[in-house]
Amino acid sequence: MVGPIGSNDPIPVRAQIPHGGPMAEARHEWIAEQLRGDILRGAYPAGVRLPAERQLAQRLGANRSSVREALRTLEQSGLVEIRHGGGATVQPLRQASLDVIQHLLVLDGVVNRPLLEQVLEVHEMLIVEAARLAVEHASGEQAKEARALLAVAADPATADDDYIDAIEALLSLIAESSGNLVLLMARRAVNPLFQGSFREARKRFRAPHEVIAAFTEALGVAIETRDADLAALTVRRFIRAGRSRALDALEEITRPAGDDPR
Repeated sequence: MVGPIGSNDPIPVRAQIPHGGPMAEARHEWIAEQLRGDILRGAYPAGVRLPAERQLAQRLGANRSSVREALRTLEQSGLVEIRHGGGATVQPLRQASLDVIQHLLVLDGVVNRPLLEQVLEVHEMLIVEAARLAVEHASGEQAKEARALLAVAADPATADDDYIDAIEALLSLIAESSGNLVLLMARRAVNPLFQGSFREARKRFRAPHEVIAAFTEALGVAIETRDADLAALTVRRFIRAGRSRALDALEEITRPAGDDPR
């Protein structure tokens, strides 16, 4: 199936490589970024064949080797399939790799809230199960470190940045203490998908002190008593309590200036 782009029509990429722009070794990354964005915006639906390398090179002001390398990058992400003599065909998004999600979460400056909620759901499942395992398998040193981080988070005088660092360090420690390598690696893959923008949102909508205090106290008890169910329940409640506030804050942060949500 040939795409909607005719031989004389401009392709939907945003611009040509700027004069004196990226170094040669980085040009393919720039090209991949443009094509990836157009695929994710729907300019090239699944099943459509991208324009030939020569067309892309001419219209992007690039050489064919850079275009070819960019297409390989997209193939590695599962966005296209390259067949010898058949060009590159766009694949269904469900076949793409996990790294594509970070490009979908904020597209053209707009937060994809439903997708972000799905990412957070997966993160919650991972960290809640990690908490259940962690209280059973954590070493004495790990338990001591967890209590120290809880103390920092519970202190009302803790600055926002230090609070976020303490919570993130605690969640990472929980994952590491679970003793489950697959769970740890899965969490490391999911975590970067939202941490960049989400961090600023969490700073702006920090949980009330009483919520933080209840969380740190209950988790402290779970650690001391090795109560796996209490640990899982406490972590789940804390994550869910802050999710909607952070999502609203993230939408506010990324909303274009002058755009009234009403």
